[in-house]
Amino acid sequence: MPVLVLLIISLFIGPYAQATTLLSIVDELSLRALESTFDAMKVESLLDGSGKQLTMSERRSAAVLVSAGILRPSDVDDESSVITAFERFKLASIAKNDHLMGPFGDAVTLSRLDKIGDHQELLKEKNFINSLHKLLSKGVITGYDLRKANISAGFDPRRTLTYSHSSVVHLKQLNALLKSENINGLLYAAPKISAFLFRDEWGVPGDNVATLKDGTRVVNGREWVVFFEFDTAAAKHDFHQVVTRYAKKDDENEQGLIADSWWQPFYYSETNIEGFEHINLILLRSDTTEATLTVLRDKVESVTAALSDQSLDMTIEDVWVNKPFYRFLQGGYK
Repeated sequence: MPVLVLLIISLFIGPYAQATTLLSIVDELSLRALESTFDAMKVESLLDGSGKQLTMSERRSAAVLVSAGILRPSDVDDESSVITAFERFKLASIAKNDHLMGPFGDAVTLSRLDKIGDHQELLKEKNFINSLHKLLSKGVITGYDLRKANISAGFDPRRTLTYSHSSVVHLKQLNALLKSENINGLLYAAPKISAFLFRDEWGVPGDNVATLKDGTRVVNGREWVVFFEFDTAAAKHDFHQVVTRYAKKDDENEQGLIADSWWQPFYYSETNIEGFEHINLILLRSDTTEATLTVLRDKVESVTAALSDQSLDMTIEDVWVNKPFYRFLQGGYK
């Protein structure tokens, strides 16, 4: 691989990228002795045809890292993929691992979903919340989510969807539903606070609707941010099909849905999915918390201009959302 390309990769993915090799990763993770237990047949089975260009020593190291879950066989043929996977593993120790519930459909996952945690730490962010409410009053934004800073670090964007919901019962049922549909992966969940503008066509405001000083009505919610990390990238589309059929309400009294299904389920991908719509995710970060704003692409410039006086770190990401939520961003109800 050209030196210039490696330099660009190094600058992009951070400090762990410097000359990282299969052998040095194995040493850093203290897995060297494990290599001696891997014969040629086991190495070949684990690598599944990948890594033909490597020496036998490197192939054994690669097989060890595949068995440890650091690499996938498809990563082995490309040095930049190896580096990226190891960087992702490092990031996972910062945030991702704290919120692991377990595999889809596993009894331990069902049990842990009852113990996700509460929203008290997020509710203490009074100054941050007040500043976000001012933006709602001015019409700069239509809503936001508040969650732990850098909570999405370490996930593989090719295989991960970020989902939101206010009902743990819904999440428990969705977790089991995915397994019943032969969709496999790991589920991660954590508290988040949401707020968005109340719309007159929704009828009589509920107890969760607050009126700000200027009369702006805001729906406040205590929700959960959920990361579904699938075994394969293709499973993201399968997930979308399952949610559309069993977890999206199209009629008020619709039968055959899991509990607490929404008119407009909210989930997004950091990679494009056929049939999804391209929007932007704006992140405002403090030291401990981040607010995420879902914004239509033609609104990004005006929103960022209005946020320019905020003393918060701001980044803009490309994400893709399902069509029902895209309609919500455009002002639709169902």
